[in-house]
Amino acid sequence: MLKAVVFDLDNTLVSCNLDFKLLRKELACPDDKDLLEHVASSSEDAKRRALNDIILRHEIEDARSSTLMKGAHELLKWMEEKHLYSGVITRNCRQAAETKLKSNKIKVHELITREDFPAKPNPASLLFLIEKWQLASEQVIYVGDHEYDIKTAENAGCLSCFISNGNVTPPNMTEATYTFASLGELHHYLVKTL
Repeated sequence: MLKAVVFDLDNTLVSCNLDFKLLRKELACPDDKDLLEHVASSSEDAKRRALNDIILRHEIEDARSSTLMKGAHELLKWMEEKHLYSGVITRNCRQAAETKLKSNKIKVHELITREDFPAKPNPASLLFLIEKWQLASEQVIYVGDHEYDIKTAENAGCLSCFISNGNVTPPNMTEATYTFASLGELHHYLVKTL
């Protein structure tokens, strides 16, 4: 039986308006390379710090303008009433993630950022929560809007849920355990099954 729901943050619980095209340009990051891997691969400490500062600036700016995704509060309130664990695992920095949670009045049991564990799709952060909450992996569902989220859940042996937010579901997302158009649809499904 499901005991915990862990969420991605951007475009899952709150909006994200990062201009990734501009960010890639400023970082001189190739289109086929992960942004965080690109920064980490820099051999010079000063350059790596400068690149990180660029990402931080974009993230903090985005955090100030984020808005709540429809259905988020209702789902989180219902989870609290059902005594389900709640968490957020994000590739954001902690400052931006905390800003988004606070300004959108979102409360979860645990917040994990890229400063705490290796970034998704590495499953270490999700495995940490499973151990901390003393749950079996099949009692946890990870919810997100990106391939990294589905892979993170898969790598941790958890259930996965892709939220399309009304967008056409990419072919690789069909590997998710569940696919819903919105948090409201996920909420409706959980109410019926729990």
